[in-house]
Amino acid sequence: MMYKILIFIAILVFSSVGRAVDVPHRGGSFFDTPERFNRYYTDPSYMPSRTIHVSPNGSGDGSAGNPMSVSDAFGQVTAGEEIRFHAGEYAGCWALDSDSSGTYDAPIVLKADPGVTVNCCGSGRATCFNLEYADYVAVDGFTLVGGNYGVRAVGGYSTSEHQKGIAVLNNHVRDQYKDPIFSGGSDWIVVENNIAHGAGNGDGHGIYLSNGSDWMIARNNELYDNSNSDFQINADPLSTCADEGIAFDDPLCDGSARNGLGQGVSEFVLVENNYFHDGQAQGPNLTSLRNSVFRNNIVGLYAAHGTSFWQETDNPKLGSSNNLIAHNLFIGESRWDHVLQLINDSTGNRVENNVFLGISRSGGIVTADDRVLLIQQDGSTEGRNAFAGNYFSGGYFEQFAPSATDQHVQTFNAGWYEDFPVSSPVARTGFRPTASAPFLEMGNLLSDVPLDMTGASRMDPADLGPWQITDAGSRQTILKDGFE
Repeated sequence: MMYKILIFIAILVFSSVGRAVDVPHRGGSFFDTPERFNRYYTDPSYMPSRTIHVSPNGSGDGSAGNPMSVSDAFGQVTAGEEIRFHAGEYAGCWALDSDSSGTYDAPIVLKADPGVTVNCCGSGRATCFNLEYADYVAVDGFTLVGGNYGVRAVGGYSTSEHQKGIAVLNNHVRDQYKDPIFSGGSDWIVVENNIAHGAGNGDGHGIYLSNGSDWMIARNNELYDNSNSDFQINADPLSTCADEGIAFDDPLCDGSARNGLGQGVSEFVLVENNYFHDGQAQGPNLTSLRNSVFRNNIVGLYAAHGTSFWQETDNPKLGSSNNLIAHNLFIGESRWDHVLQLINDSTGNRVENNVFLGISRSGGIVTADDRVLLIQQDGSTEGRNAFAGNYFSGGYFEQFAPSATDQHVQTFNAGWYEDFPVSSPVARTGFRPTASAPFLEMGNLLSDVPLDMTGASRMDPADLGPWQITDAGSRQTILKDGFE
């Protein structure tokens, strides 16, 4: 009984902390800002004012028993309505714009019944769903194949012209020439529970969030086998500022999104619970990203380097700075390439409670490899980021030395994990630690990472990496200082 009471107390405590970076319910806050996400995502009670039914060969009135064509539905849908795709195989591309948008109170929903596949067209934008200056649209449950993009959601470069309220949920998007899921100048966007792979050499990112977008969520996605960086956030100051005649150090470019400024930087982004793996090139590329949280992700086993926090200008304010990078599993096996990089004035970051593995795989055997570059910094970042409670296996460092609370060993045992891949990809559950893992109960409990990637409550001391498997029994949980 005492154990149950303590767990209940812990849950109550957790519910009151870390709220700045929690996924909000409708009317809540996100990074201490009133949320403006799509109501279809934040409000479980939301119901459309009308449902328009469509089918591959529909020609009816849009009722459930007499569906119409997709083109006819897109030509008449208005705010608050849903287009429901009946099962079947579709071919084509459809678009919504500023004249056919939803609103915060009444989004437009594009919803697929089970068994819907759309083969994207090859003309124009060659995009299954092109949302250009369209606000508050949800795309839920589709298989989208081919074309240039599966979902493309864009607004203007100026923060006042950003699109708002797109939700891309529960889709399987594959084999696009450019990007399965792409956004630009799109605030309050959520990309969740998607699988994206097979992006081609036209751009090659599984998910690409660009052009200074702010207040974004990317969670529970799986990205793999893409020809470029699986996951990319690039504020693109070269385009959003320089090409617009705005200096990099002008507040219009480097200022705060809270003040309607900063079109050359992305801020207030939550990236959590994702599985980024087995790409044809490099891992996540995070460029001019500030004041954001990257937690509970599995990242690794790329042909080239791993995760990069950096920028493309000479303005220190546009570095990828003041981010929390916590409870991730970073894996690298590309010799001499970095697993995690912090360069070009990417400072003020907190790197805590992560597991870093530098490994070699051969003949079904996995060993630690001291030739993998685990952490890379440069002269602008050395000594200007905080590392604590991380576990480093194998590898070496460049312009970085582990802190007193980090641990670095030159050993690795595949038995630390339930099904560590010896040659081919595995489901993310294969990376769940076993009781023999040496990094259990080694971290301080962080108030901004109160849950593991499965939603289980973390205990103090916390297990490192994305999973919390240790049962803390009847010990008192003590929260540590949070991310501000």
